[in-house]
Amino acid sequence: MRKKLLTQDIILQWDFSRRKNMNMMCCLLCYENHDSHKHLFFECKFSAQVWNMVRYKAGMDSVDPKWEDIVDWLLVRSRSKSAANYVSRILVAASAYFNWQERNARLFKNQLGPLEQVYAMIIKTVRYKLMGVKMKRTERVRRLLGEWEILDADINGDGG
Repeated sequence: MRKKLLTQDIILQWDFSRRKNMNMMCCLLCYENHDSHKHLFFECKFSAQVWNMVRYKAGMDSVDPKWEDIVDWLLVRSRSKSAANYVSRILVAASAYFNWQERNARLFKNQLGPLEQVYAMIIKTVRYKLMGVKMKRTERVRRLLGEWEILDADINGDGG
């Protein structure tokens, strides 16, 4: 949220002596632009595709794949304690995290994960987080959890 990750735009702000041996390269997710915070979250073609795949799961269909738009959408709802807004916050965090993980795997381990794998990790993480949280048993919450395919037994610890 504070744009502190070491993307190339941040490294370029360092004094020359700290970055003189660094060769700046293109984004390893889309191979088009350098990896700035703005680009990586979520204007890069790869991360925008991930965002477009997951955003509907949290009722964020209308939110463009731009960090400022996503943050603005969340800020309007920041004081809400509704289950839907809780899910949206988790979804955004998981999306940013797994895009960052994919970028780092490509940069440091030379491992390329497919788009579908990043999507699956985001969905799985949100589902696991929802299984561990206590929520009021309203019809709206039941519907929301049903959309995530989380059964009452999963939440109550009776099965899984």
